[in-house]
Amino acid sequence: MSLDLEIQALLRSAEVQSINFVMRGIVVSGIGFGEVSNCFSTSPMRHRIRVTVREVLLPRDVEASYDPVHNKIHLRSATVLHNPLGRGAVVHECTHAQVDLRALGTTPIRSEEGAAFIAHAWYHLACGESVVSVAPGFPMAVEPIAIGIRNRVLAGGSQEVTANEINAVRRIVAEQYPNGHYRSDGIRGRRYSGP
Repeated sequence: MSLDLEIQALLRSAEVQSINFVMRGIVVSGIGFGEVSNCFSTSPMRHRIRVTVREVLLPRDVEASYDPVHNKIHLRSATVLHNPLGRGAVVHECTHAQVDLRALGTTPIRSEEGAAFIAHAWYHLACGESVVSVAPGFPMAVEPIAIGIRNRVLAGGSQEVTANEINAVRRIVAEQYPNGHYRSDGIRGRRYSGP
């Protein structure tokens, strides 16, 4: 199976589809991941997210990254999706792709990274995995926050991440990421504004 179709299948999996929260305007949902999955294809299409295997474009200890300017996801290797660490990293980066597809204009780096780390942790939790056991280097203090958000949403509670949760995640992420903003302008002109 091609990498495009492997990523598409991951984004359409029950575990990824269960992710559903709103973090101060940043909507991360299974439906949104489904929309992002439609941007991966083995056939030419206008709104395609390109997949490249380019280890040299990635910092050490990073399995994947998303480039919102060129609408590309860079993978460390062609086998990145064959292990939990790689799949979690791709979910994290496809969270950035979902924000880009929603074309929010700009989002604070720490907020968007916080949302991506929550989605990343939620994915592992949905798989019955502890982030601690599968993702060395993951900011472990995010896991209990993700557990609280996930449990609340699965119990039918609010999808809104609370101000305390947002502040806690932003403080954790601040250890790795600078202040500033990411730019999101759609995937080659395509914009999604649904749930």
